[in-house]
Amino acid sequence: MLRMPEPLVCPECGESGTWKAQFKFGALDLEEYKVGQRVNWDYTWDVEGERGHHRVAAQGVLEGCPHCHAHGFEEPWDLVVIEIVDDIIVSAVRDTSGEGWWAGEWRVLEE
Repeated sequence: MLRMPEPLVCPECGESGTWKAQFKFGALDLEEYKVGQRVNWDYTWDVEGERGHHRVAAQGVLEGCPHCHAHGFEEPWDLVVIEIVDDIIVSAVRDTSGEGWWAGEWRVLEE
């Protein structure tokens, strides 16, 4: 899970707040990340992805509004792209590409 670095305005209630996004890259033990943190690979039960790529993009989905708890918004409003460089989360933004859901949870952008 990743705490989004910039506040988002809920399309349901109109309130601005700090949202969280679920994504699958690294250890899948519901660790809460912030931009600037290193991805944890030490969880032995469930890991997604491969460590050691120079630049990776992971796709995630926003959780419910921190104010009204609305969720399940129309695609692509609730999709996010998380950029990871040398296993450090460097950015997280709403996905405005129009691609919708990717075939996989993450993509290698640079080896």
